[in-house]
Amino acid sequence: MILIFTNKQDVHSDEVIRTLYKKGIEVFRLNSEDLLRKYRINLHIDKNGLWTGEITDELGRILNLDRLKVAWLRKPDFDFFGKIAESAEEQFIASETKSFINLLYSIPSIRWINDPFIANKAKVKFQQLLLANKYGVKIPKTLITTQPETAKNFFRECGEEVLVKTIYTGNITIDGINQGILSTKIGKDDFYQFYKTISLAPTQLQEYVEKAFELRITVIGEKVFAVKIDSQAHEETKVDWRLHTQMNPHSIFELPAKIEKFCIEFLKEQNLLYGAMDFIVTPNNEYVFLENNPFGQYLWLEIETKIPLTEAMCDLLISYLNA
Repeated sequence: MILIFTNKQDVHSDEVIRTLYKKGIEVFRLNSEDLLRKYRINLHIDKNGLWTGEITDELGRILNLDRLKVAWLRKPDFDFFGKIAESAEEQFIASETKSFINLLYSIPSIRWINDPFIANKAKVKFQQLLLANKYGVKIPKTLITTQPETAKNFFRECGEEVLVKTIYTGNITIDGINQGILSTKIGKDDFYQFYKTISLAPTQLQEYVEKAFELRITVIGEKVFAVKIDSQAHEETKVDWRLHTQMNPHSIFELPAKIEKFCIEFLKEQNLLYGAMDFIVTPNNEYVFLENNPFGQYLWLEIETKIPLTEAMCDLLISYLNA
């Protein structure tokens, strides 16, 4: 059996589960937002140190944790009550539930794709840029600062045109609605109006890199799949295409051998089995690494181009099931 830890809205898991069932592979889906309502949990260590563990779902299906070999961590939602924990009791319950999840992540006999503790460090973009540079791949000049005058000097160094980007997440919840925060291109007319507020919180600035097009490179094990995203075709997507994905022409792209090798080696050094990597390709045909998301989405790429990402993910999971 394979465990998939996700949430109820995750269509990636839907597709992988359908494909695994067609291959005769049994799957146990654990939806995090139902963890306290629809699952029963038992873990036990006896006096001899032997342990057993099981999670039972609302249909009575049992996942034997002590026999589980492989699990896929897709993208759980840790909203255990259908709202933010408010009372002291709810906060304590949420804390204990998250502690159980960390326990689940730590069971040494389970191979996680990706290992949650490793991926938590690997998702930090600053260290990703350092690693890409180590491999000789071009990266954008980057500044993270709380000093307005330092930011002003960097802005001038970049020709008075920079991107303002979040340090990690581009999502924020406002009035219960999850909203994306786009990277924003800033010129001198705007920069000098806001730059003194940089002292309020660490702020990331990057040089603006001109684009011919962009790449989303999905690495699954040692298989590399590249999709060209023609983000410059529409004004709305030239700076950040993510909120208007459907507008961008997509096509399967053949990577240079050097970049494909880098993607594989990058993930190996980060101890990851899956990654969703973003690159810019400049008008001079330079490849510029932006970031890698250890939990990034990929299904829309398959829908747009028929590239076999679901099949590759299933093959990876099955390879550890049979190991």
